[in-house]
Amino acid sequence: MTNEQSLPIVVGVDGSPDSGFALDWATAEARLRGAPLYAVYGLWMPMAAVPFGGAAVLPPSDELRAYATQVLDAARQRAKETAPDLDVDTFLVLRPPAQALLDVAKDAGLVVAGTRGLGAIGSLVLGSVSSRVAAHAGCPAVVVPPHEGTGDGSIVVGVDGSAHGDAALRFALTEAGVRSARVVVAGAFRMRGPTAAPERGETEELVEAALGRARATTGATVEVTTVVEPGDAADVIVEAAADAALVVVGSRGRGDVRSMLLGSTSRAVLHQAARPVAIVHG
Repeated sequence: MTNEQSLPIVVGVDGSPDSGFALDWATAEARLRGAPLYAVYGLWMPMAAVPFGGAAVLPPSDELRAYATQVLDAARQRAKETAPDLDVDTFLVLRPPAQALLDVAKDAGLVVAGTRGLGAIGSLVLGSVSSRVAAHAGCPAVVVPPHEGTGDGSIVVGVDGSAHGDAALRFALTEAGVRSARVVVAGAFRMRGPTAAPERGETEELVEAALGRARATTGATVEVTTVVEPGDAADVIVEAAADAALVVVGSRGRGDVRSMLLGSTSRAVLHQAARPVAIVHG
C-alpha cells in the first residue's frame, strides 16, 4: 500500500439519497485502501441583502446545526455498519458545501460527491457541488450517480495522449491493482477519409504508447484490454463503461483550451455516465 493510497477519502453528505450513494462508494473505497474516511457537511446560509449595502451571511440556526450533526452521526453509523474497523471522522464546516469539501480534501487521496444534493435544482443533471468539486479538486474526484452494484468490476479509462489522459491512465492502473480488476483503455478517433484504417492505426499506436508510459511509471501488471472506435470520445468512453465499476477521465484533453478546468470530454462523461466517474487532473 503506497502512502498516496492510504491518504484519507473525503465524501460530502447532506442527507440526500444521492449523497448516500456517494457515502457507500467512499466507504467501500476506504475499506479497500485501508484509508480513513472523512464525512463532510458544508453548512452555509444563503446571502441576505442588506439595505443600502452589500450582502451579509446569515448565521446557521440551531435547528440547522442539529440537523447537520444528525446527518453526520448517521453517516458515521452507516459506514461503520458495512466496515466496522474503518476509521471514520466527521466534519461540520461552516462554508458552502463545495468549498467545505475542497478545504477538507486538500491533503486527501480522493474526494467523493453525489450527482445532486438537497440544494441542487431538480432539473439539473449534475449538481453544482459535484461539478465544482470535480473541476477544482487537487486530488482525483469521484462523482457517484445512483447505481446498482459494481457491474462487471472493470475500470474504463479514456486515453488521448495528453498529460491529463496519462494521469488518468496511471490512476486507473493503480486503482485496478487495489481492486484486482481489469482495465479497459478506450480511445476514439474521427475519420478523415472513406476508410477508418489510418486513423484507427494512429489511435492504437497512441494508446499503446500511453499504456507503455503508465506501466513504466506505476509498475502495474494488471490485465488491460483496449477499445478503439470512431466517434466522439465521450460517447466511446460511456459506451465502453456501461457495466464498469468505475470510469476514469482526465480533466482536460489535447483539444481543450488550457484555461478550462474541465474539458468537453470530461464534462460530457460526467453528465452521461451511469457509473461512478473519477476526474483526474494532470
